[in-house]
This record gives sequence, C-alpha cells and structure tokens, in this order.
Amino acid sequence: MVSVIGGAGKAVQVGLTDLGFDGVMFVSARSPTERLERKKEGYSRGLRTSDLEAIEGGRELLQAAAPVVSGREVALINGRSLEVNVDGITPAYGVIRNRGAQIGRFLVDRDLEMVAPVAVIGSALRKQAYGEEDPLGREITIRGVRFRVVGVIRSLGNEQVDDDEMRQDNSKIYIPLTTMQKHFTGSDSAQAFMFKVRDIESLKDGQKEAEALLRRSHRGITDFKVQNIGEEILRVRKEVDVLIANWRVVLASIAGISLLVGGIGIFSVMQISIGERTYEIGLRKAMGASDHEVFIQFLLEACVLAALGASVGTFLGAGVCQALSSKFPYGLVVNPVGLLIAWATALLLAVVFGLYPAIRASRLSPMEAMR
Repeated sequence: MVSVIGGAGKAVQVGLTDLGFDGVMFVSARSPTERLERKKEGYSRGLRTSDLEAIEGGRELLQAAAPVVSGREVALINGRSLEVNVDGITPAYGVIRNRGAQIGRFLVDRDLEMVAPVAVIGSALRKQAYGEEDPLGREITIRGVRFRVVGVIRSLGNEQVDDDEMRQDNSKIYIPLTTMQKHFTGSDSAQAFMFKVRDIESLKDGQKEAEALLRRSHRGITDFKVQNIGEEILRVRKEVDVLIANWRVVLASIAGISLLVGGIGIFSVMQISIGERTYEIGLRKAMGASDHEVFIQFLLEACVLAALGASVGTFLGAGVCQALSSKFPYGLVVNPVGLLIAWATALLLAVVFGLYPAIRASRLSPMEAMR
C-alpha cells in the first residue's frame, strides 16, 4: 500500500514538474488600465526582445527571462504536410520551462547569434513524423525555409498529469527567436515573456521585480499583465501532498484492520496450541522449567508465527508491486520504510496478542496440567 501511494504520488509530482511552471511568471500584452497611462500609450513599443536589456541589467530575484513568439504554420516533414505550432524561443526558455533534449541538443546562444535555421521538435511530433527513425539531421521546411533538426525534447506528462499544454508542447517545433523574427514576423516584437525566480519562496517579490523592470523598459507604462503561474502550481503541489497524506491515512486504516484480524488469529492459534499441549507444559514444568522459560517459549512462538506471516506477506506484496509496476509511469518500488513498518507492526501485534496466552501457559500448575 505504501508503494502504490508512493508510485502515484511520484507520478503526480513529476507530471507537475513537466508542466514547467515551477517558479514561473507569464507576461502578456494588454492595454493600460489607468487613464494617464492610456494617454501615453504611444510612448511604449510594447513587448519586444529589446526588453531583455533592461531585464538582464536589473534582475536580482529573477533567475532567467525569455521572450516567446508563437505561430501556427504548415510544415513539410518527412514528405508529409503537417499543421504545427512553431515557437521562436531563446535557450533561457529551456531553463525556465524545464525543457531538455532527450535526443540531440536544445537550442544554444550561438543559434540565436547566427540566426541558424535549426529546430528542436517535441516527442509526439517526432513519433508522428518519423516513427522510430532517427530525426537528427533531417530537414523540416516551413514557408520555404529549411530547418535542420538538432534535438528532440523529452516526452512530457503521464497518465496522472496530462493537460493540453503538455500535449501541445509534445507536438511543437522550437526554433531560435532571431530566426523566427527574420523569416516569419519581420520585427523584434514578442508575444509574451516568461520569468523564473531563483527561489520559489520569493515569487511575490519576483513578480514585483519583473513588473518594475518591464515598466522601466516601457517608459513607465503598464501595457502588460504578469500572471504568477508559479504560485498556482505551488498551491496545487501542497494540495496534492495533503491528498496523498489523506490516502495514506485511509490505506493505513484498512491495513490496520487487516493486521488487527491477523493479531486475533495469532491469539486464537496460541490459545488452541496451549489447549492441545497442556500435558507437554505440565511435563516440562515438572522437570524443572520455570514460569519465565515457559512464558518466553510461547511468546517466541507467537513472534515466529508473525514473522512467517510477514515473510509471506513481503513476497506477496513484492509480487503485487511487480505486477502493477507497468500501470505506473515510474514503476512501483518496494518501499523499505513501508516494509520496516509492516514487519515492526506484525511483531508488535505478536507480542500484544501473544502475551495473554504466554502468561496463561506459564501459570499452569504441573499437577493439573499433567492430569
């Protein structure tokens, strides 16, 4: 039970990590809300890659910042025309969104400097277009521009956490931002910015810093909106932790009832054993066995009975974990802590439920027992 809960909990937490929003803030364009700022709106050029200069020069709480330009394009991939989402990004985007290459490499600074026609594709797009073939070095044509595939992003999400965002990321094409702007947009405008804080505990202060830096770059005009997605993800993680803890309590209660039944079973077996071995107990005591020795004998028998049951339970539990392992994205590992708790509980129940029969056996009168 501990292994199953642990496997499910890990799958959910890894799925939340794959979302790529831990400590992340998303910035989008919007019209100023204040009347004075609306009058000055023309002084700001909106979200642009040039904002990076002001951000990089003043960020302290922010670990990284990345502009993003997205578009829907028809791409010729491996002889097939596919409509795909194309994102123009920087290497910092991979750091912010936790996007790493499973095959090949991710985009690097040199790709931006050289305005390189290179692309990184999602795992689902790779499977759809190339199957099991190696996509590295292959060409993708978008609007007549040939891009060379240099990497494939690792598969994102699992059965426990699999939202539209991750499914889209698994099917995207990522190209250098400068290449996107040169061939497709023709300007340095950015549809959005993404920020990531250094410390997850400084999300609120990080948001204030991001707003201040952008406002400075936009000449004091707030023509943007900062969404603190990291706070929402942090809240969801805490809720998941509480949910997992509650499930542990529920399963522990079920296991406790099962163990209680097992303890009653030990009590019954020991009581029957004493009834069938009354003559043996009387004979041993007549030959010099002390009450303490008889007591220890029957208590040890109860513990051995529990240990045998725990051994069988260990093998059965490990077998169930092995059988169910394929149903969980990260498998099921026999948890040593859970195993230790189970064994300790079994032996404790053996002592508790074996105590009365052992005392009863030790107090039998030799003459009455032999009679």
